[in-house]
Amino acid sequence: MTVSLLQRILQERDEMRPAERRVADHVGAAPSDVIHMSMAKLSEICSVSDPTIVRFCRRFGFDGYQDFKLNLAQSLVPSAPFAYEQITPQDGIENILRKTCRNSLNAIQRLAEDLRPDQVAEGARLLRAASWTGIYATGISEVNALDAEHKFQRLGMRCQALLGKQRQWMHAESARPGDVTLIFSQSGHTKQMVEMAIASRAGGARVVSVAADDSPLARVSDVVIAVLPYDRTELMTPLASRLNHHLVTNMLVTAIAIESGSEFPDQLPALDSWQTDKI
Repeated sequence: MTVSLLQRILQERDEMRPAERRVADHVGAAPSDVIHMSMAKLSEICSVSDPTIVRFCRRFGFDGYQDFKLNLAQSLVPSAPFAYEQITPQDGIENILRKTCRNSLNAIQRLAEDLRPDQVAEGARLLRAASWTGIYATGISEVNALDAEHKFQRLGMRCQALLGKQRQWMHAESARPGDVTLIFSQSGHTKQMVEMAIASRAGGARVVSVAADDSPLARVSDVVIAVLPYDRTELMTPLASRLNHHLVTNMLVTAIAIESGSEFPDQLPALDSWQTDKI
């Protein structure tokens, strides 16, 4: 795998002199700002001289600052692991909008690169064949369970989002052959979700998990649709995994609809379960 410029800056940071380290820290924290910034402005922000900026650029093999900025911009493609931009209390609304959109696009691109079609296909196959599907989640993932319930019911599937530990235990312990337990977990390490998977399988149900690969939950599931938890979890940053779990639900719904011959146009009204008056 090619090492991006941002990765190289991070790897070499501790070997730099203090002045260059300040430049590295600012480039790493706000790369999208730097690519639109003059050398004089970057020097001012980092409290360094212009020659320091030039030395910093040459350290990575670039002739000058403009060449460095061009390559930095290329490092901000969605697949770059360090393309994430942290949202800080000092950010204004314009930065919040830009960073949130960029981080979300990065997460979606990473999902497209990492997701295994065979896992989605096998998960869709089990769900389509299920006599009943219990959808489990806890914490911030509960919204994914409700989203899946809404969309699967539109396909005529018998399913229910099960929220709350007592309710989950009641259903997991009564699971039987023909049932499917669908679990959403960002980390795959939540003890409660692992216990639900084990209890469901003990009754004969099959378990499909949308979670991190090689996690405790993945190891007790029949099928795991692996979604890497690449997001960081600052208080003011939307969790990318939650967005990607929604996309996995959409993929499962579409795959099931096509296989079953259901009419399922890829339009928002098709997911509207309420007969509402429009104006």
